Amino acid sequence: MNIIKQHLTNNDCYKSATKMNIRGLMIHSVGCNVENPMNFIKSWNKAGIYKCVHAFVSTYAIYETLPYNYRGWHCGKGQKGSYNSGYIGVELTEPKSIRYIKEGLFEDTDPIYTKRYVKQTYCLAVEYFAYLCNIFSLNPLKPYTILSHSEAHKLGYASDHSDVEHLWNYVGLTMNNFRKDVNTKLLALDKNNTLINH
Repeated sequence: MNIIKQHLTNNDCYKSATKMNIRGLMIHSVGCNVENPMNFIKSWNKAGIYKCVHAFVSTYAIYETLPYNYRGWHCGKGQKGSYNSGYIGVELTEPKSIRYIKEGLFEDTDPIYTKRYVKQTYCLAVEYFAYLCNIFSLNPLKPYTILSHSEAHKLGYASDHSDVEHLWNYVGLTMNNFRKDVNTKLLALDKNNTLINH
């Protein structure tokens, strides 16, 4: 796993440097058919952008964009509050083969490519989330430790988005399986994370 540090030092969220105690991890997907994380990193690394996640996951690398103990701006606010405080937010890039009709609904121009791409980002996210769970002593199977944006919304702590299930369910993936896969990977990690490249 390759983690590339690309902190968004010009983003207002980064500059606010609000610290948080890490209670869990939230997974998102970008909501557009842009595969290259650098497109987001370049466009978000300036003042006046009121969003910021801790990392982007592509098919080949993870781009770390915010220190983990900084409060991100990634899930908005729900009826009960916001999980921006306490949750590391991670965005998965999405395949160029889909075309959004409206939020959460898309057309697929190449189902074989789409399925392969989504499963590649899924596998890298499993490895990355296991790495984060290991660092912060999080149990991926404990309720509310790993959530999707849509799950956080249903709990009342995020804005009304459908990610990541709108894309994962389409290719046969689920959040429950993700948590189980993260746990399996976590158990396989040694204490020194020797498989991790920084």
